Amino acid sequence: MSNLTDFFPSGGGGLTPKFEEFNASGTFTPSQALIDAGGYIEVFLVGGGGGPGNSTQRSASGGEALIKKLYLTNTNNCTITIGSGGGAAATPGDGGDSTFDASSSGSVLVTALGGRSDGYNQFMISPSWGGTSQDVDRTSDAGEGVFGYGAGGKGYVSQSGGVNAAKANSGQGVPYYGTGGSGYCLIKWYE
Repeated sequence: MSNLTDFFPSGGGGLTPKFEEFNASGTFTPSQALIDAGGYIEVFLVGGGGGPGNSTQRSASGGEALIKKLYLTNTNNCTITIGSGGGAAATPGDGGDSTFDASSSGSVLVTALGGRSDGYNQFMISPSWGGTSQDVDRTSDAGEGVFGYGAGGKGYVSQSGGVNAAKANSGQGVPYYGTGGSGYCLIKWYE
């Protein structure tokens, strides 16, 4: 039989779960209480969705989605960059990468790649799929995004995926050639 202290740090728990969300770029400052509790954090990061091109009518892929578990060693600031959604219509573009840079806090840089306007996903570890690599494809779906974040824009009215209503951090696709959705970051920890 195990002791309760085997499962809860500090002799029986008492740690409070905390979280902070980022819909825009900013800074996460680890508290001393977080560092004193071991510095463990969990980062959920989504890259921006790609924007579709109107010359090919292809839909775009959603941004990469990652969950990373990290240990911070000090209270130095961590820089959060939220990737923007790719442009649409005459100015299509890839979604921006989202990053969590904890290198000054004793950990690592985490990057979630932005979705591609051409639909290629081969460099993503865990993309919020969708998009097509074909020159003309009116039936492929745009990347759905993850929990409404980082969706790819639609390239044609008959395509699904993305989000039809313009909403912060999601693919707009109104009704097509919509921009890609911007990314997202959620940080969870105990102190």
